[in-house]
Amino acid sequence: MGKINKDQFPGAVTPSKRSNSDHLQRRKRSGLYLESTEAGQLRIVPHEGTRVKDAMSRSVMTVTPLTKIGEALRLMKSLGVGAVIVCHGSILVGMLSNRDIALANAPPSEPINKVMTRDPIYCYENDLLLDVHTMMRARGLTALPVLDFSGLISGILMRTV
Repeated sequence: MGKINKDQFPGAVTPSKRSNSDHLQRRKRSGLYLESTEAGQLRIVPHEGTRVKDAMSRSVMTVTPLTKIGEALRLMKSLGVGAVIVCHGSILVGMLSNRDIALANAPPSEPINKVMTRDPIYCYENDLLLDVHTMMRARGLTALPVLDFSGLISGILMRTV
């Protein structure tokens, strides 16, 4: 058997559009080559079963509503985060983001309860990540507090923009 020359059969040999991360396999069915991932062959889409608790950050920085804006900004800058959770004791009261501070144009000596987002949207640890991510994108959120089922803060979910 000889080597097939691509010039003799134009269009017969096409390069596969493979992604390095998908580890695609080629399977022959009825004369057609199908490309699929192993998860696709098992009819399992990995991100559909992923829960928030698998993707969230458990290291959460919380501040009180009486914390000064300047202090919160220094804290956010030192941690390299764009948002902090505002709690009164262990109760979620609000969220403070860089955007909130920029839009408020308030002096650094003001307490953050003047500029924070009150009664923020939150999710639970066992929520599906796909659903939460879709909701965050629809509402334009980049950070979301995560609660456990007793209502206490257990983490924060950050979405890349």
